[in-house]
Amino acid sequence: MAHDDGEIPARNGHGLVYRGVAYDTGSNHETGQGSISRTVWSNELMRKEIDLIADDLNANSVTIYGTRFDRLEETVAYAVERGLHIWLQPRLMDGKQHEVLDHLAQAARLAESFRVQGADIDLSVGCTHAIQTAGIMPGEFYHNRMGNAFPDANHNFLKPVGPIDHEDVTRKLNDFLGRAVQVARANFKGGLTYSSGEFENVDWTPFDYVGVTYYYYYQPTRADHVRVLDSYRKWNKPILISEYGTFTYDGGEEKGLLGFDIVDRSKEPPTVFDGFVRDEGAQADYHLRMLRLFDELGIYSAAVCEFVHPTHPHSEDPRYDLDAASMTITKCIRDDYFDHGTTYRLEPKESFKAIARYYAAVTEREQRKAA
Repeated sequence: MAHDDGEIPARNGHGLVYRGVAYDTGSNHETGQGSISRTVWSNELMRKEIDLIADDLNANSVTIYGTRFDRLEETVAYAVERGLHIWLQPRLMDGKQHEVLDHLAQAARLAESFRVQGADIDLSVGCTHAIQTAGIMPGEFYHNRMGNAFPDANHNFLKPVGPIDHEDVTRKLNDFLGRAVQVARANFKGGLTYSSGEFENVDWTPFDYVGVTYYYYYQPTRADHVRVLDSYRKWNKPILISEYGTFTYDGGEEKGLLGFDIVDRSKEPPTVFDGFVRDEGAQADYHLRMLRLFDELGIYSAAVCEFVHPTHPHSEDPRYDLDAASMTITKCIRDDYFDHGTTYRLEPKESFKAIARYYAAVTEREQRKAA
């Protein structure tokens, strides 16, 4: 499929200052393939992947997230070495609130240790805490709470808990975020944001940037996207697309985040349901359409979701092609598909190539403006 990669001028002249990708260093959610999202990890592997982000994707920023601080620290250090701007985001899935705040404090101290050495680094106090952190939204586990964002949808994996008192959720969320900001400010002197879900009604007053995780719901028209994104302008702060993306099959965009739910996870190995056709071109076209829109609307920063997701490997057999159910812009090909702990290689998808061309075009535009 042919793609028109041409970038367009930003509406206010300041579109996409940071052009990046979300990079998971390993988050502590149960994947069905272990207790952390990245079982296979090494410093050498991480460096190769950060090199791909800097050199081949043409990104100037990377969102580094995860649970383990040894991995976060070594990844931030190498991203700094490669000259990338960093959004650092700690994740502690299903943590109690005091545990999440302690985890955030440690992340803030880590970010500050790099900032004082001259690193271009900002801190996110977390992602969709109504889902990821206990005690804000009903539900014992994060996948129960995630289902609450889609109470009327058909679910294969998620188990919603309802009904939900949304005013109560908003009050608890903003109370928690207020405490999170206090913890972060006490330990970090740089810019602060939060990666909110579209379903979260956040008080952005104490933050430096408005952050939106923009893949939960399908917006069928350009006008719908503009309406949603313009609703954040009332805060008069730079707007970040903390993460955005879609899945690698025909029609995935129309399912929003629920596009991942096309896998029968009751089976071993998990098996893609019949009727879903892999389509890298559709994913690439979606990314280009959204990047042009973000650019035109003067969105300050955008991070593609996501770089790699080893728990969703690619297979030539459509039954086992879990990569089709992932938002990644690379396909992970395991040495042994059925061995969760095996090493793997990456191949760029069509979306990776299209994003790389767009990022390069915006970089050239910014260089021309600066000349």
